[in-house]
Amino acid sequence: MPLAAGTRLGSYEIVAPLGAGGMGEVYRARDPRLGRDVAIKLLPEAFASDPERLARFEREARLLASLQHANIAVLHGLEESGGRRYLVMECVEGESLAQRLRRGAPPLEETLGIARAVAAALEAAHEGGIVHRDLKPGNVMVTPGGDVKVLDFGLAKGGAASASDPSLSSSPTMTYQGTEAGVVLGTAAYMSPEQARGKSVDRRTDIWSFGCVLYECLTGRQAFAGETVSDIVARILQTEPEWGALPARTPERLRALLRRCLEKDAKRRLRDIGEARIEIEDLIAARSSASSAVPAAAARARAAGPGWPVVAVVALLAAAAGWGLPRLLVRPAPPAPVRFEVDGPPGQTIPADGMAACLSPDGRMLAFIATDSSGVNHVWVRRLGSLEPRELPGADYAANLFWSPDSRFIGFFANDEWLMKVAADGATPPERVCATKAARGGSWNRDGVILLAPYSNGGIYRTTASGGPLVRLTRPDSAHGVTGHRYPLFLPDGKHFLFSTIPAGPDGKGGLELGSLDGGPTRELARVEVGPAWAAPGWLVSTRNRVLVADRFDRRGFAVAGQPVTLGVHPQPTSYSGAPVVSASRNGTLAWVTSSPVPRRLAWFDLQGREVGTVPLPAAFYSSLSLARDGRHALLQVDDENFHGSIVLADLERGVTTRLSQPDEEATAGILSPDGTRAAYLDDLTQLVHLVSVADGSRTTLLAGDRAYKQLYGWTPDGRSLLYGRLDAVTRWDVWLAPVDGGDPKPLVRTPANEGGAGISANGRWLAYQSDANSGTTDEYLQSLVSPGMPYQVTVGGGGGGWPHTGNRFFFGDARAPGVVRAAEVREGAGLTLGPSSVVGRAPADAVAINPAPDDRRFLAIVPAGPPRPQTITVLEHWTSAIRKP
Repeated sequence: MPLAAGTRLGSYEIVAPLGAGGMGEVYRARDPRLGRDVAIKLLPEAFASDPERLARFEREARLLASLQHANIAVLHGLEESGGRRYLVMECVEGESLAQRLRRGAPPLEETLGIARAVAAALEAAHEGGIVHRDLKPGNVMVTPGGDVKVLDFGLAKGGAASASDPSLSSSPTMTYQGTEAGVVLGTAAYMSPEQARGKSVDRRTDIWSFGCVLYECLTGRQAFAGETVSDIVARILQTEPEWGALPARTPERLRALLRRCLEKDAKRRLRDIGEARIEIEDLIAARSSASSAVPAAAARARAAGPGWPVVAVVALLAAAAGWGLPRLLVRPAPPAPVRFEVDGPPGQTIPADGMAACLSPDGRMLAFIATDSSGVNHVWVRRLGSLEPRELPGADYAANLFWSPDSRFIGFFANDEWLMKVAADGATPPERVCATKAARGGSWNRDGVILLAPYSNGGIYRTTASGGPLVRLTRPDSAHGVTGHRYPLFLPDGKHFLFSTIPAGPDGKGGLELGSLDGGPTRELARVEVGPAWAAPGWLVSTRNRVLVADRFDRRGFAVAGQPVTLGVHPQPTSYSGAPVVSASRNGTLAWVTSSPVPRRLAWFDLQGREVGTVPLPAAFYSSLSLARDGRHALLQVDDENFHGSIVLADLERGVTTRLSQPDEEATAGILSPDGTRAAYLDDLTQLVHLVSVADGSRTTLLAGDRAYKQLYGWTPDGRSLLYGRLDAVTRWDVWLAPVDGGDPKPLVRTPANEGGAGISANGRWLAYQSDANSGTTDEYLQSLVSPGMPYQVTVGGGGGGWPHTGNRFFFGDARAPGVVRAAEVREGAGLTLGPSSVVGRAPADAVAINPAPDDRRFLAIVPAGPPRPQTITVLEHWTSAIRKP
């Protein structure tokens, strides 16, 4: 029995019926809590006990909840009252397109606007793996303000639904015509040929229905009309629309698009509704340009005299016909790219890392990380139509942001300990999903499955957004040197995903592999510098030589196709290997962190952090420092504007440098031998360690057979071995020792934790290193190299340290007092310990690298040569208009 006005359903008061059909009754209702009208859809009582109907009803709720788009009616919730389940949806005011068409065909400009909005709504649904299957004028609403909303995804199917289920290809769920006969006729007129035959359908059936709706808007009549359902189906299968009914004003490009949409053979039909949206936007832009050019053309004609009126008339006629002269001269340009910058909030800065920004899938919001003065990361959200960002309360210590597919929630990793989720509107506090440790990226599909790399080394796992156990899907192939799988990225089907493998291969690039939720074998697709971002309708955006590029991606064959195109910009790189440095939305928008690095200089400081001397070297992008024992020379890493590194030997008194690395190398982490005769550095592209003679430039190579990721730390005091870090598939970062004149390398510290930042005391007896073994934070530890014993933890809650050139003291910092340097005596007994510590000095807060002088009474540091330039986030709309040949 239909609900009468005034009936209460839960907290809602029924106002009036809106429609009814085979899958539900729809009512206007009042929400007293928020003082708004809503639309309520509920199952008829006859089906309330039918498990299949209830399951389909819940499926509809999940589908609607996953579709958050400006042109799709919003689902507010799924509720139950008195044993009846119902949806609470946005009540869209206005009239349906069916009602609008009863007054005749809209003007061309209005038709194009409606078509663009409907195409955008379908594009969002298709990117979410959802097919509407019942698109028709009755399911398109036009508000009094001119906004367009697509309604009633009650017959929509997800990618896993059975296309041949007859109950899913029956008549629609509701009607605005009010009679069941009208429902059937109204639906049949927009069925695709394959749908009418009861065959399997996909997104191309929506493209057909879109073509039918567009044809009706242009002509004021249905493309396939008849007195009975049989008549209509016969015409769909056997006849063409009456193309002569299209108005003469219809642009040729629109005619061509319409024919592509109404191809009876689905294999020849337009394959992506996003292409239709782009074509319509191009037409709108072309007509706008042409109409604005007409007055100017007429004015020029009047001024030019009698020879010009004929040309002006031609231009006016062309514009009126919807040509804008493109057919005669050149195809109109697509919408121009729009670029703008987003700054950090007051008092906080955007980190200099390419992972700090993340666009929502619908392209309406930008989530980003900003760091406060104490070094804590916070999550902020800015609507791209607004100038003010909003901080999400409680979303602190955040890294590696990713969005839910409906753009309602943000996933992030907090303090390397938890996967969290938080509502993008900040209405509820963050929730814990599962425990992690040094996680590397996540991705969320429309079914509530979250993929993540919960550990910096290891495989890709799955869990659910509501929490649950971690289930491993991939396992790194340690036999081939792969130590970890990172940064999973769901493809639009919500089943397959891409991920990065580390370490880099011999070509200096990481692997891009394809996996599936079924946990089957993975396969490599390409070698890439950084992890890609997925950009609709089929692009992978990453970098080549640090330049942003896009590759076409075949979503059916799961392969990179064609030649890359470039955007010619250099996004900020990331410190996370395998991570993406750009974010993309479904609506053609990209975002990336842009950095304007400040050149740096070298200067001498006393132990209190006061500058006491300058070095006559020009300002440059110095990033690492190794001071020789003579105090007159230093090995420097110098980066260019594209972050390519070189290793140079600098004479600190004369201000002269000599390059030691090769031009084709990505040189990093240069360290001088204790006697100053040899330099060692790492080529980041090949993961090879090179030794160079300072006297004659002769070169040798170390660790040629080991392609694992490495880090150089220092020399042993006798100059016979190198201390370095090595990434292992099982034990993660370990500390190793490699003889420089032959001999096998051996591990010094190898545990399941991450160890690094190592150094050996001047007497060769003690090893200092950093580890996250205990608290999850990186702390300083000491260990004896001559007698076995437990390591001694120096700092708590973070902090680094180093050895002086003389004495038996150890210098270290305190995370609770940034910039303060403490010293303590090393004591050996039953085990290694430190005596009482005291403050011995201060380091400049903005120093990049610090080396003590040979007398330990001053130190050399790399500091900025000017005031900091805060990072910004670049947002690029209509990015495909900015591409060019590489």
